[in-house]
Amino acid sequence: MSSTITADFVVIGAGIMGLAMARELKANYPKSKIIVLEKESQVAAHASGRNSGVIHAGFYYSPDSLKAKLTRKGNLLLHEFCDVFDVPVLRCGKLVVARNEAEDLVLDTLFTRGQANGVPVELIDSEQVKEIEPRAKTFRRALWSPSTSSVDPVAVCQCLLDQLKSSGVQVRLSEGVQVISRTGEIETTKGSRISAGFVYNCAGLYADRMAQQMGFGDKYQILPFKGIYLKPAEMASPLKTHVYPVPNLKNPFLGVHFTLTVQGEVKIGPTAIPAFWRENYQGFDNFN
Repeated sequence: MSSTITADFVVIGAGIMGLAMARELKANYPKSKIIVLEKESQVAAHASGRNSGVIHAGFYYSPDSLKAKLTRKGNLLLHEFCDVFDVPVLRCGKLVVARNEAEDLVLDTLFTRGQANGVPVELIDSEQVKEIEPRAKTFRRALWSPSTSSVDPVAVCQCLLDQLKSSGVQVRLSEGVQVISRTGEIETTKGSRISAGFVYNCAGLYADRMAQQMGFGDKYQILPFKGIYLKPAEMASPLKTHVYPVPNLKNPFLGVHFTLTVQGEVKIGPTAIPAFWRENYQGFDNFN
């Protein structure tokens, strides 16, 4: 039986949440011993590396919500992070376009929310839309969000990983959690035993299973969804900005939209469909 390793903090998961959490812990407790456990051989292998990479501005959310506050703050902090550490950012902005009178009225709600949240937004007419993106069409007006950008989420996570390694944080790739107790006693998939002072559950789609092993969240289970994007094989010229529809404010999805990647490529999507299992990306790969 292997001897037990002690750590002040153990972070489960090396997606963007886990890596950022470990970075913040090290900044606040520089002498602490921190271990990050990741079952995959690379960081950002799942949701963190498979999203659109859009840095949202924060105008969708009601002003009294925590999401509104954190989205705006996160937008500022992530732009600052990318500037400081030379992570490429595409500052392309976003147009939200309407199809009819009803959607045009929703633009007023989004504009009001944006102003209340301290987010730079403008209501512009169809001629101004054409100046920003000649191929975009709108019913009468559109919402322009200049602070919406794109970033490569894997590049952000890789930058975080490099910082953690240089600061002495142990990031153990290909080593997940086999068993964990409520008191922070961990057995890893490689047979290591770790006694943690504090455990941070950043396990993504497996966060419910980790929590339940520790005696929390027994009544909750994650229902995985996946989104599929189409990528045009070729375009005469790339779009100049993100182009989004007016969302239905009663549901959490933003609708099918045109997204620019940091490399300047265009994606159309996503869908939002329940996944049959937690890593249901293609065919029967990773079935469990």
